Amino acid sequence: MKYSRKDIPNIPLTEFMAALGEKPVKSFDDMMLYYAPQRDDQEPMLVVDTKTNRWYDHATDQSGDIIDLAALKMNPNLYTDPRDFILKYMNEFEHGKELSAMARQSQEPTVINLDIKKVKLTDFMKALGQGHPVAADGNLRIFKAPYDPKGEPTMVINTETNLWRDTKSGAYGSIYDLAYELTGSCNMSELNRYIAGQMQGLEKSKEKEQKVEPPKQEPDKPKRRMRL
Repeated sequence: MKYSRKDIPNIPLTEFMAALGEKPVKSFDDMMLYYAPQRDDQEPMLVVDTKTNRWYDHATDQSGDIIDLAALKMNPNLYTDPRDFILKYMNEFEHGKELSAMARQSQEPTVINLDIKKVKLTDFMKALGQGHPVAADGNLRIFKAPYDPKGEPTMVINTETNLWRDTKSGAYGSIYDLAYELTGSCNMSELNRYIAGQMQGLEKSKEKEQKVEPPKQEPDKPKRRMRL
């Protein structure tokens, strides 16, 4: 599931707290007690009412909904609208849950004689039409983000870890996470087929380049006969 702005009012606060990495310390009736995510308290001071989907902070007497809590938690230098902060954390949280569920399922490690886990991200980018990075710095390679309509050079690949990160959106992960950004699919079989299909296309183009026609041989010139 991918959240949009219209979904925000219906997001349970308990799910948002989980996306922020917070687990309830105690629960009683419709109330759940948490450590306040915006502070480093020694005692849990934030109460979430699961019935009204609102929160109350015993330390400050503040209360509110999910947007109010996001406004307290977010970094104002990175976000101007708490809704953007909510969507980033919730979508990454849902994506992580889906990938974890897929990882627990038994999947074939190879597709079309290709071990997906061993595919280099730089080779995958070649398959996507980016043969060369925009820039390089040590083991980092900067590419135009293939999932971004503007194609801005915000995608960075670490050739040592074979992982990537987007400096603008904060998205990151392995080749499967990149395939997810490109396809929007969380089905492991579909992701395997997509990656394998792209890599197969790259191999075919390499084979075509290698098949260079041999130079045409000119017919032997007739030998000159000596005149007597």
